[in-house]
Amino acid sequence: MGYPKQIYKQAAAELKARREQAQATASLHKKQFAEKCPAVLDIEAEMAKTGLEAVKAVGAGENALEIVQNLAKYNLELQKKRKELLTENGFAEDFLLPKYTCSVCEDTGVKNGEPCTCYQSLLKTLAYKELAAETPLKLCDFDSFSLSRYSDKADANGTVIREEMREILSRCKTYANEFTPASESLFFVGRTGLGKTHLSLAIAQAVIQKGYGVVYGTAQNLLSKLEKERFGQAENQDTESLLLDCDLLILDDLGTEYTTNYIVSAVYNIINTRMLRGRATIINTNLPIEQLEKKYTDRVVSRILGNYTVFHFQGNDLRIPTWE
Repeated sequence: MGYPKQIYKQAAAELKARREQAQATASLHKKQFAEKCPAVLDIEAEMAKTGLEAVKAVGAGENALEIVQNLAKYNLELQKKRKELLTENGFAEDFLLPKYTCSVCEDTGVKNGEPCTCYQSLLKTLAYKELAAETPLKLCDFDSFSLSRYSDKADANGTVIREEMREILSRCKTYANEFTPASESLFFVGRTGLGKTHLSLAIAQAVIQKGYGVVYGTAQNLLSKLEKERFGQAENQDTESLLLDCDLLILDDLGTEYTTNYIVSAVYNIINTRMLRGRATIINTNLPIEQLEKKYTDRVVSRILGNYTVFHFQGNDLRIPTWE
């Protein structure tokens, strides 16, 4: 999977910061322990000396192997003495060692000449953030979703919108709390300004806090990005793979984007591939089903209606003040 240059730079900077933090903490621990137990300084100096002597021994001819083995044995004895000093003074045996975020590659991002899994995960995380950089995640959560703005009076069909939305809010909270990448997919349908985006963002924020990779964006922005990359009008980044592989994809305002044959094909591929892979998706739209079918064909809409849990949002536009 390819990423823009800034993603690799950010990842390199993050790994460097992790290493430096771990090493700085280890240095502080050494200073603290040396103040309490100065004898450790002699042991550290002796260990460093054995390392230098081992390097020199490589060119010592036929006795090199024996010399190196003896130095290694002596070094292990020194390490044992250091551990004994630590435990005798109430410290953990690894108190002086750097605590790297990734113990496999020690925050270098490379293990045995290959990219470490922690590095690959970091690249994905940064790419997710890049895709959703303009999303106001912090502005929307479940606590700020006000039911009081929905009517508590029964309509002509006997439906109380506030109670309908209370149920939707409750189910969205449960969805976020119990989320896994294999969770069901959701389809939010309703006119503009009824809270679809707010609840989508609230779910996204909660799922991100659980440590999952979330891609959130409007259909217009994400699909436009796909199209530009497809036809070489943008810096190479495999956005398609991110959209297909992320733990949760939230496609907001489906139907507002300019439709081309490529866009229709891309929408179908995203929906169908994520469905086949068992990946959770949330799609929001302001368009009625009939208009979606005209815009994307029955094949696309049938995939959604046949495999997503549908939530119907009703009421008046919450962004327009109303007076009773």
